[in-house]
Amino acid sequence: MTGKIRILISPFNYPSSRRAVLCSLFSGLLVCLVSLTPHAFAQNPANSDFPPLEQQPFADRLPGKTQSDQKPFPPGDPLPPAIDDRDRPLLDDRLQSPLPDLPQNFSDERPLPGPDDFGIDWRVQRISPADLGAAEAWEFLHGQPSMSEPELAAYAEFVRSAVNRRNLIPASLPEGSNPTTAWETSFYRFESVRRQAFHAGTLRLDRGGPGAPDPLTGSGVFDGPGPLGGMPRENAAPAVYSLPLDMRANPEDFVGRPVVLYGIFSPSGPLEITVAGGLEDEDSRFRLQRGTLKSLTAREPLAIVDALRFIEPGHSSESSDAWPVEPGAQIPVMIKGWFVKLWGRQPLIFTELVRVLSPQPFTAWIREHVPNRRRVGTDESWLYYETLRQLQLTSGPLQRQQALAVQQRRIDQLLAEVRRKTAADRAKLDAEFTRGKLPRTDSENSPGYDSQVRRLERQLKLRENRYATARRDPAAFPLFVDLFQNPELWQGELVTLNGYVRRVLSHPADPALFNGQRLHELWLYTRDSQHIPTVVVTPTLPRDFPLNADLVDSITVTGCFYRMYVYKGQSETRQAPLVLAGRIDWKPSTQHVLNLVREGKIPADAPLAVVAKANAPGRLSDTVLMALGVLAVVVSMAVFGRVQRDRRRRNRLRKLVEESPDFRQTPGVFP
Repeated sequence: MTGKIRILISPFNYPSSRRAVLCSLFSGLLVCLVSLTPHAFAQNPANSDFPPLEQQPFADRLPGKTQSDQKPFPPGDPLPPAIDDRDRPLLDDRLQSPLPDLPQNFSDERPLPGPDDFGIDWRVQRISPADLGAAEAWEFLHGQPSMSEPELAAYAEFVRSAVNRRNLIPASLPEGSNPTTAWETSFYRFESVRRQAFHAGTLRLDRGGPGAPDPLTGSGVFDGPGPLGGMPRENAAPAVYSLPLDMRANPEDFVGRPVVLYGIFSPSGPLEITVAGGLEDEDSRFRLQRGTLKSLTAREPLAIVDALRFIEPGHSSESSDAWPVEPGAQIPVMIKGWFVKLWGRQPLIFTELVRVLSPQPFTAWIREHVPNRRRVGTDESWLYYETLRQLQLTSGPLQRQQALAVQQRRIDQLLAEVRRKTAADRAKLDAEFTRGKLPRTDSENSPGYDSQVRRLERQLKLRENRYATARRDPAAFPLFVDLFQNPELWQGELVTLNGYVRRVLSHPADPALFNGQRLHELWLYTRDSQHIPTVVVTPTLPRDFPLNADLVDSITVTGCFYRMYVYKGQSETRQAPLVLAGRIDWKPSTQHVLNLVREGKIPADAPLAVVAKANAPGRLSDTVLMALGVLAVVVSMAVFGRVQRDRRRRNRLRKLVEESPDFRQTPGVFP
């Protein structure tokens, strides 16, 4: 009985051992699952660290939500208030923002109408210097995808008036005004006034409410969202202003009005028109290129465009009329032109110059209109905002490639200058040695020819190695120093800077020139900046970016070096590079994110914080956890095998104990 009781309470008892083995196996599998589950959740696209950054802004140009309607911060986070420039401490390493100097509205001979001044006749009142709407009554038939003979004659006169309009700008401006600024900003004015009237409730885009005749065709009703967002029956009045929708719904208000559109232009063929009764020194024949303009986002049709010439970004300000001839060409462009008529269901826009968009800024324009070592002024506001918008629309990776190519060319240029200087110094030594003014060997007072030649060769080799290293590793090149010392060489070029940000300031942008988006000004410090910041202005920040943190590390910015910006320190005037960027890259370390969460700069439930907690150093890595899980399974299998062996051995012993003894097999016991 005692032996049986001992066996029953033994830890290797079969029923208890089976439960232990199953528990061990289950524990091992549970460890493996636990080690993988948090990271599988963290990699879920629905819980990604950052939203996609390559999204097109200015969505309100098509019906739908505006950029300002989309919440750029996590739900529940209030939008940070704008920082008043007067409340900033003017420390030596702090900059006054360039943004307050930019105009909210450029004023020409008359101010923009206010919210209470929209009782105007849109068809006759002139809004800006480029406005042709009040010049005369243009008789165009809207909705017809063609032009009659009278319309063609009116169109020719329309083109002539638009081409000559710029020459009349200086005479219509107050003394001291900049004609270029007045001209470039005037294309935004009519849309700005229409938007103000729309938000004031004095302009409707439904033309009669639900079920009203379609203003584009004169018959039928709006059945739903069409190619350009026809208004559904249940919501005939859109909540967001849309320029394309306004042009289609109210074409008679837009004839001769200047407008700005961004899109994909596809040339379709040439068109020639002739003006009758023009002056002797005027062009009487215009060769236009007709094409279709589609949206940048969904490739929806925006307009029919007739253009004279086009210009590409870069160092040249020369335009061209050599349009691409390959079929199906698609060119990202900016259009500043005039509404002519409703061509079928699409607006017909005439423009003198199609501006091709690419990651490369319009360097020649920036160098022509943006003086260095000054604050940002009103005369350049149009170029300031258009450069920002171009960088926001174009590809970030392509911008980085372009910036790297520019830096490599600069390194090659510096290396060539070093070699030219070394060759000139060598030629000077050779001349002195030939004339006998320089001995071959060293003397007590001065080195000789041989030693000086060796010194030049060592210096050249050292510098060649230094530039070769900079070519292999772009971060080794002291870019900030070269920007600071040679701003004229870098102005209008793309640059890439790495460092940390000390402060972020947010400001509303110009409501007309940049649609009221918020701009963020970052003070970036690089490794070679010696406590001098680079002013970075961008409309786009990564998700969960801490706006009120004292320091944010691991920042990479690729943008256009706009100018050397002048600001006032505590005791003297200082300078800093001003870089315009469409976006910034932020790749913080796990510890830095945890520190920002602990300081309250990032919400604890933000996606970036969740990922950082999952990857915290105190937590076992995936490899270790998986190894522990495998080890648990192996140990469980070993324990199971040991239990089976012990059970078989006990069974054999039990059989031996329970058998009756057979002494007959014992020799010598019985006779």
